[in-house]
Amino acid sequence: MRSRYLVGTIVAIAAIVSAIASTAIFGVSSAFAHGEAGDEPFLKDLTTAFYDVHISPTEIEVGQPVTIIGTVRILETWPYTLYPPEKAYITPVVPGPVFVLKERTVNGQQAPGSFFVEKGGVYNFKMEILGRNPGKWHVHPGIAVQGTGTLIGPGEWVTVKPSVAPFVFPVRLLSGQSINLNTYEGGFVWWWSFAGFLIGVAWMLYWTLNKRTVTNLAVTVQLGVNDDAPDIGLITPRDHVWMNVLAGLTIAMLLIGWSYSAMKYPVRLPQQTDWFAPKFVSSGEKMAEVAPQGATYDDGTDTLNMRVNVKNIGPSPITVKQYIMAMATFVNGTPDEQAKAGPHDYVGQLEVEPSRPIAPGEEKELTLRISNPVLSDERLIPLHDPQQFIAGLIRFENGLGKQEMVVVRSSVVPTQFKSQYLP
Repeated sequence: MRSRYLVGTIVAIAAIVSAIASTAIFGVSSAFAHGEAGDEPFLKDLTTAFYDVHISPTEIEVGQPVTIIGTVRILETWPYTLYPPEKAYITPVVPGPVFVLKERTVNGQQAPGSFFVEKGGVYNFKMEILGRNPGKWHVHPGIAVQGTGTLIGPGEWVTVKPSVAPFVFPVRLLSGQSINLNTYEGGFVWWWSFAGFLIGVAWMLYWTLNKRTVTNLAVTVQLGVNDDAPDIGLITPRDHVWMNVLAGLTIAMLLIGWSYSAMKYPVRLPQQTDWFAPKFVSSGEKMAEVAPQGATYDDGTDTLNMRVNVKNIGPSPITVKQYIMAMATFVNGTPDEQAKAGPHDYVGQLEVEPSRPIAPGEEKELTLRISNPVLSDERLIPLHDPQQFIAGLIRFENGLGKQEMVVVRSSVVPTQFKSQYLP
């Protein structure tokens, strides 16, 4: 009776945990699809800015392509607590191997791997991925910086529908042979890995089913570290024999695998690398000087107010068109202009006061106001950090249609906090 009670209790607890997990996974905004909100604010705000990102189409069949285009800039405000950016690669960030990367270019150059980067560098990217598994997947661009990790840009939901034809990914080898990389030697890899898994399971079960190491912990924890205690059946000579057998099988697998690969593939090339410095891309014609004057953030209404002093040093009037922070873009414009700025979950309205253009030679203090839940959903504002700074790009446009991206780093002072439970 007691065992039935325990089993029932365990089942009930498992059901509750499952329900909580389901609510946590499916009951949140789509912006949490890859857990990008888990990164610290400074890791997103002060490192990179993604803009003009477009992911299309958003509905395909298995085997059809999705194109990811956009630009990422490594900000001059890169935190001194991180390794300086030197090498990186741009990658699609998806939930597992549900897509296949077919092609990638950076600043118009083929980028099969990593490339050299620097603070202030502007990198236009284009990636083509193929749908591999049916489902609804959240797709982001990301830049993986050596010593820092992957910094994620804005994402879009992409639906991959089943296809009549199975997914294939043909690749031509240097030998001239064409293979389907999706299934090439998949059976051998699976069975060989399973054989190694069986040895590990045999080892684990041998020591956990009937051995005193588990069933009599109250006794075994009192023994010395080097005491096998064969008199109480802890580790017997028979155990040594079987462990030697399992170890021998493991070594035999390694030798057989090495011999098989050496005989079947006598010609092998070492892992290749192709690091390069992408072509220089300008951030735009010099037209404005910007000095931050501080910012405030109201956590209760998700409102950021930033004051900046702007001087027009160009020959034509200029206006503020966008403010870009991490993966989010805020647009001073119409809904159509917002729709063109990037994935809608990461685009919002920007209010600029005063709103009239700044004349050539004129110096003016502007207030940039953003009120959008993405600020809190993506944890873009550092509310609990020792240093409360934000950074981003202000996009200016003059009367001739030319643009400039200016980096702005500002302190931010919280004025109101949402009530919350501390972890």
